Amino acid sequence: MNIHFSRPADMVLKAILAGALSGVVCFAQTSPVPASKARSPQANSSRNHAAAESASSPQKIVMTVGNVKVTQAQMDFLIQNLSPQLRQAVATHGRGALGQEYSLMLLLSQKAVSDHLDASPDLQREIALQRRQTLAQAEYRNLARQLKVNPDEISTYYAAHKGDFEEASVREFVVRKKSENAKPDDPGLSSQEAKARLDSIQKAIAQGTDIAQVAKQFDVPNVVMVEPEPRTVRRGQLLPALDKAAFELKDNQFSDPVDTPQALVELQVVAHQRPELKDVSSEIENSLRQHKIQAALDDLKAKANIWMDPDYFKSPSGPQSSGLESAPHTPAHP
Repeated sequence: MNIHFSRPADMVLKAILAGALSGVVCFAQTSPVPASKARSPQANSSRNHAAAESASSPQKIVMTVGNVKVTQAQMDFLIQNLSPQLRQAVATHGRGALGQEYSLMLLLSQKAVSDHLDASPDLQREIALQRRQTLAQAEYRNLARQLKVNPDEISTYYAAHKGDFEEASVREFVVRKKSENAKPDDPGLSSQEAKARLDSIQKAIAQGTDIAQVAKQFDVPNVVMVEPEPRTVRRGQLLPALDKAAFELKDNQFSDPVDTPQALVELQVVAHQRPELKDVSSEIENSLRQHKIQAALDDLKAKANIWMDPDYFKSPSGPQSSGLESAPHTPAHP
């Protein structure tokens, strides 16, 4: 799953107020204490004692916002649950900006309670939804930890699906086509010119011209792309016609040009290889685990006696996709 803000503080503020920490706040925020107790000498003594604790103490109070106290452990927990980009920002710029914006979030949340916004039915539904999402994510992680994949399962799957892991090293050549209503200065070539350009590239390579020289000779920004360095692909990663060619052609052979709406595309097969078990064991393990998780989720749903109103949840007419198809996403293998 690129964010650019003018200042580090802006970046943290945007993340917090946009809900990036919605799943963390309930753990990182301590419960309020009565105001009368907060003003008592005993409370002041406790605060002084906490301030005198070692900087490495997890229970050291590092922030107070009104009658809410936040410990070092709670702030550390919050930081650990930031996105990798935000953790990097904190590591680079320090915790000051995070503290300022987190204190603002606590202050606003307290003000929301004092203004009785938490009594709003819509807000209560939103909070309940966030809680359910957090619990569901926790149970999903718990389920994933429980489901194990043993080495024999990995070996058995690899032996039965070796062809799925076959790889091809290919170079791709792309020539952009002009649209029918293109202006004279629009980038691209006619279909006939594009085909002729691919033929010239193929001929130059077949004659033994160095690929770097071919790229220098034929590459035209935004019109002709010559891929000098081969890239490794698996089955299913290319356009169907090119994918078929990549695994049927012999090394150094060229595919027929594939006509797409925007360009003509051709590839050269450089080599074929099949990874050894040790090279793909982690991939297979993750895939098998995902399938076990999905099977467990399906079983859970089957036993839950779920009912949905067919009229309310009926699909719209026509081949539409909501983007909400069953989750979690499972890899292409197995």
